[in-house]
Amino acid sequence: MKNNLKSSWIYRANNFGLSYKVIVILILLSLVSTVTEIFGIGIFLPIIQYISFKGDVNALVGDSPLWQYANDGFNYIGVEPTLVALLALSFIFFLIRQIFTYLRLVYNAAIRQRITQIQRNNMFDKYINADTSYHDSLPVGNLVNIITTEVTEAVGGIMAPMGLIVYIIMLFAYLFILALLSWEITLLSVIILLLVSRIPNIWIKKSRHIGRKLVGSNVLMSEFLVGRLQSPRLVRLAGTEAAEKKEFHKLTQVQRKHSVFTSILKSRTEVVMEPIIIGISLIFFYISYAVLNLQIEVIGLFLVIVVRLLPVVKGILSQWQKVQTSLGSIEIIENKLKIMQNSVEVDSGIVPLYQLKESISMGDVYYRYPASETDALKNIKIKFKLGEMTALVGPSGSGKSTLIDLLPRLRHPSKGVIKIDGADIQEYTLETLRNVISYAPQSPQIFNGKVKDHILYGKRDATEEEIREAARLAGAEYFINKLPDRFDTIIGEDAVKLSGGQRQRLDLARVLIKKNINSYS
Repeated sequence: MKNNLKSSWIYRANNFGLSYKVIVILILLSLVSTVTEIFGIGIFLPIIQYISFKGDVNALVGDSPLWQYANDGFNYIGVEPTLVALLALSFIFFLIRQIFTYLRLVYNAAIRQRITQIQRNNMFDKYINADTSYHDSLPVGNLVNIITTEVTEAVGGIMAPMGLIVYIIMLFAYLFILALLSWEITLLSVIILLLVSRIPNIWIKKSRHIGRKLVGSNVLMSEFLVGRLQSPRLVRLAGTEAAEKKEFHKLTQVQRKHSVFTSILKSRTEVVMEPIIIGISLIFFYISYAVLNLQIEVIGLFLVIVVRLLPVVKGILSQWQKVQTSLGSIEIIENKLKIMQNSVEVDSGIVPLYQLKESISMGDVYYRYPASETDALKNIKIKFKLGEMTALVGPSGSGKSTLIDLLPRLRHPSKGVIKIDGADIQEYTLETLRNVISYAPQSPQIFNGKVKDHILYGKRDATEEEIREAARLAGAEYFINKLPDRFDTIIGEDAVKLSGGQRQRLDLARVLIKKNINSYS
């Protein structure tokens, strides 16, 4: 029961940010536009009758109870029931319908974009808040695909039932009018539509399966693409261009195959109903005239409504198919958010750290990566004293970077304890602990932007004077002043416009700008 609740649309819609209030507003807008359209079409019958009786209102009132109500209504507002008045009233109803349809479409688009923004922000926020172990396990391309592609598809699937509700309201409204005209034909129409709807239902079920496959192919392609775009030099220098092209072409081929099959299923669902409904309407035209002896104006209005039912029925099927196709995207987002939530970095510290006073020490520290069977660090005993420079020397893979990750608590020791000024590092809050640490990796990680933007990454509220001082201390001021716009020069992603040495000095300026931070607020 609990699992069924969590998989229900209303539960998922609320989790995605679609509130009950929004759902009610969309339904009300749809209801008003549908009712006004029904009245607009319904007036065609008295218009045709008015023409048939050559404007004799008394004869019309005596012939039809509907005209009795219509005449009373016109008298109430002080308007004579003429052909012009009937046509004007029909136009007014259609105009009101269009106004509310416009409001619904605009509101629906605004809600769709807001939910998309919420989900993208939610995915990014939870990724940033997750611990380092989760970051190690998740390929960047996977997350990029989810945020850019799957979120859009998932929100479409979440909003699709709203369109489904709109079409269902219209369907019942039209069936109600048809029942007033001829309940026998209406009942037969419903039975036939229910029977023929089983044909596209086969393709709709397949859409759920192919939708999940399409999500999988999107993820694989994004992971491959992001990885290779980050390492074009490696690909060329390794001479693997042909192999990489072949692999990418294979991934795009699979993606294309699933996308085309999805389109085929949608096209089958859309195309199959039209000739069926047209055929039914022609058969009913004959039955209405030859068997039931209905008035020609009633038959005409019946056919008009049947034709209007065509896009409604197709809309119901297409929206339901959209729900099924989008399930794969919805599920992958739900699963990723759940895993991220379970991987949130925990801050157990309560003591603020303002500055280092004596030393940082490690006592019998071990560390083992979650997926490994051996320890990356074993029995580490070391002390970093204030005012002294300590170098860690060892071959690649010996655990130097892992050891450094333990200091800002990006990782936690499997065994042992790390102390700052004699207190367990776990006692300090993460924010204040990391605030007193400056980190300069071997390979600088520089985002696209201006030179000064990267330096400011070390201290967001730094002044222009502090930026220049940090650049001078890092030995970067000389080459920065030779750039076209100096500190305002755009350097590109990973600072591709700078040499390797220049990137390191620029990154060192980011580290050094923290030198004046000796308190936390």
